[in-house]
Amino acid sequence: MDRIDCLRAFVRALEGGSFSAGAKELGIGQPAISKRIATLESEFGTQLFSRTTRTLKPTAEAHRIYDLARQILDSFDMARSSVEQAAPRPTGTLRIGVPSSFGRRYMMPVIAEYVRNYPEVRVDIRFSERFVNLVEEGIELALRIGNLEASTLVARRLGTVQRHLVATPTYLHGRPLPRTPDDLSAHQCIVYSRMSPAQQWAFESEHGRHVASINGPIHVDDADAMQEATMQHLGIAILPEWNAAEGLRSGELEHVLPDYTIAALPLHAVYPETQWMSLRARSFLDLLVDRAEHFTPVPSHTRAAGAGG
Repeated sequence: MDRIDCLRAFVRALEGGSFSAGAKELGIGQPAISKRIATLESEFGTQLFSRTTRTLKPTAEAHRIYDLARQILDSFDMARSSVEQAAPRPTGTLRIGVPSSFGRRYMMPVIAEYVRNYPEVRVDIRFSERFVNLVEEGIELALRIGNLEASTLVARRLGTVQRHLVATPTYLHGRPLPRTPDDLSAHQCIVYSRMSPAQQWAFESEHGRHVASINGPIHVDDADAMQEATMQHLGIAILPEWNAAEGLRSGELEHVLPDYTIAALPLHAVYPETQWMSLRARSFLDLLVDRAEHFTPVPSHTRAAGAGG
C-alpha cells in the first residue's frame, strides 16, 4: 500500500478528530482509512490512536510522528507540483490559536481573506486566552499577546497592544479620584487573572516606574468580560485598546491616572521550530505580516488629540 496515502490518512484523521472526518475529506470510505492507519501502525510498531466507541485519541507516539508526517506530505505535494509545472498550493487543515478577545475583533477578516485565497485549506481556529502547547494540540501557528518566556517556539513580531487604565463616571462619582498609583489601594480594581503578577499594576511617569498593589471584587481571564465588568461600574480596569476605545470616545469610560502610562504589550505570531514549515502556515504568516498594521490601531488618545485639525 502507498505509504504517502497512509500518512495522508493519518494526518487527516488526527486533524479531523475521527476516522469518519478523515474519510470524508479524502473522499474514501472509513474502512479504507482504518486499513491505512493500521498499515502505519504495523510499519512503525506502535499504536497511533486509542479507540473507544465514542472517541478517538491520538497517542503520544502519534503526536511525535504528526509534525514529520506533515513535512513529508508538504514536500511530496511540492515535488508533484513542480513536475506538473504549477506553483504549489496550500492544502490540508491549518490549525491556529488566537487570544479570544483579540481574535473576535481582528482575526476573522484576515481568516476570511485567507480562505478566499486558498479554498483548498480548511482553517481550524482555537480561541483561548491560555498559552497552549502548540505541539501537543497540533497547532501550527498561534498569536500571543505579552512578553514571551524562553521556549523552542519561533516568534515573529507583528505589533504592540496599547492599554488604558479606565473606569466609568458612575463608579468614580463620590469616590476620591486617584492621583498616584498608590491611591488605587483604596479602590475596587478588576483583575485580569492571566497577567503575572495579577494583583500588581506597573506604571511609568516622568518620575520613573511605579508598582501598585491592587485588589477587587472580580478576577477574569477574558478581556471582553473585563470590559463588561467595567461598564457595570464594578471598578477600575486596565483594558486593551480595542476594549477601551469606544467607551473613551463616547464618554462612557474615563482615563484614570492620565499622567501615568502603562507599558504596551508585544504581539507575536509563534510557531514550532521545525526544519520545514508547511506551505499553509507559511502563507498564513505572510498574510498576517501584510495585515499587521490593522492589529495595532492608533491609540484613542492620539485620535482625540488630532481631531478637528
